Amino acid sequence: MKFAVIDLSSTGVSTVIAEGEKATGIFSSVYKDRTNIAVADYFDGRSISKRGIEKIIDALITARSTCKAMGVEECYCISTAGLRNIDNIAEVAERIRMRTGIVINYLDGPTEAYCDFVSNRKYAAYDKVILIDIGGGSVELCDLANDRKDEMICLDFGPIKLRNKYVTDIYPTEDQAKHIKKYVRKKSDESKLAGKSKFTTAVLVGTISTAIYAVYREYCEMEKLGTEFDYSKFKQFTKWLMNSSDRTRLIMKVAPEKIHVLPVATLVLKELLRRFKPDNVVVSDCGVKEGYMTLVATGEEKGVPINLDGGAPTAETVAQTVASSKPKTRSKSKKA
Repeated sequence: MKFAVIDLSSTGVSTVIAEGEKATGIFSSVYKDRTNIAVADYFDGRSISKRGIEKIIDALITARSTCKAMGVEECYCISTAGLRNIDNIAEVAERIRMRTGIVINYLDGPTEAYCDFVSNRKYAAYDKVILIDIGGGSVELCDLANDRKDEMICLDFGPIKLRNKYVTDIYPTEDQAKHIKKYVRKKSDESKLAGKSKFTTAVLVGTISTAIYAVYREYCEMEKLGTEFDYSKFKQFTKWLMNSSDRTRLIMKVAPEKIHVLPVATLVLKELLRRFKPDNVVVSDCGVKEGYMTLVATGEEKGVPINLDGGAPTAETVAQTVASSKPKTRSKSKKA
């Protein structure tokens, strides 16, 4: 069967379509697409504007049409911390439902981290693996040797929150960067994150991490530093990204849609890598969507599917909407 998951995040609407067996939850991706929406441009620090909501709705309608055209049999829309933490999320969800019939399935922090874990189990073959997913509104981390969902770690901040809190422009000043580093270290300590020697491999997950790595690789090419990932080179890259007059050109060349989050997200990743000091860094092409697909297909996670015909939701779906219209309460960070 063909299965699809549409992810509504703080930086856009992305879709993955896969074929496989629902009973086993084993799927192989056949199509991936993304509509980039710089939600930060429509976000005043608390709420998304009406224009922002309209752009999200347009992107969701397009994604649904693509899924139907490709013969998808079952499809779900999810959203994570990027939208879960905004003040007018109830208004956003209601307008989406009224215009499209689409019900958003909200994932709390531990569930988001667990979806990352499920879709990246293959990396457990490496020794002592930490998975890092820097989202717009939160940071998920999990030890691939530990499959307990209640021990997945969710740090309740992301580059969008940090940018709104500390940064007055696209790039942090030297003083603002110091405040961000101090904040990340404080939150990491409070969450009892493990330190050096606990992990030897870091797996980077999510579109923001992928964008950071892409810009980093371009920087290494430009500076003729080789292709291997190295923390000392990444530290040098971070310093360059905070100060170089050429930084915008490089970001716009590789990841223009991430320009609002990438500088701060790079600081966050640098601090996490500084803490863990892994010998090896791997970039994964699977994340929350693929993990959610497996979990909801096998019944481990419950969700409200999308009516791909675009009609009004059924009475059963409306009833489920009442329970799903508000995001789950944010969970406290778990100890590592």
